[in-house]
Amino acid sequence: MSHIGEPTEWINFIDTMVPEILELISASWLTMPALRSDAHEDPTTEELCRLLRQNRGSADLPFQIHIQMVELDPEAGQDHGRMDIAFIPLVPREDIYFCLECKRLNVVRDGAVRPYATEYVTHGMMRFVRGQYAKVVHHGGMLGYVLDRDVGQAIGNVSAAIQARRIDLRMDAPGVLCPSTTRPYDPSARETLHQRSGDGRLFQIHHLFAAAAPATA
Repeated sequence: MSHIGEPTEWINFIDTMVPEILELISASWLTMPALRSDAHEDPTTEELCRLLRQNRGSADLPFQIHIQMVELDPEAGQDHGRMDIAFIPLVPREDIYFCLECKRLNVVRDGAVRPYATEYVTHGMMRFVRGQYAKVVHHGGMLGYVLDRDVGQAIGNVSAAIQARRIDLRMDAPGVLCPSTTRPYDPSARETLHQRSGDGRLFQIHHLFAAAAPATA
């Protein structure tokens, strides 16, 4: 007997929360302090998580926010995944959450720009596709820290990396970043759809590309 809803209802609840989660991420990023053009990923993510928690409290949203949470029961044959940020609704299932994976893009070091678009795909998106993250739910998120602030170039680089790995990503041709249907007004938001094992429903990755505020000399 269930007194607090069926698992499918909890999963659907995550679906309904996606627009609010993406808005919270976008709004919180606007309050981030300035970043160096070669800023490291972990401290940037820790600072963002603090801001997300502050803003979540002010918005009174029905989920908790955790950093570096481990998925203890990934898809068979996959390693445990350590998620950057997880948005966990108040339901009695640890495997129902929205995962946000964060990656640096366009890192500048010694005057040269390294795109890191391949790493965005292979060490970010593929973790969703393989079922290391979010294997039960239908949505996940990628946040690209664009450290040189050239969001258009970062999107182009990631799009090319996705197309080069379309089959591994289990995407239909042509395998591109599509405009966001959740945030159609946001030029830095994109989405991709992927086949995964399970109920046959496509898994949707929501991509946000965020320009870093420049650090002063």
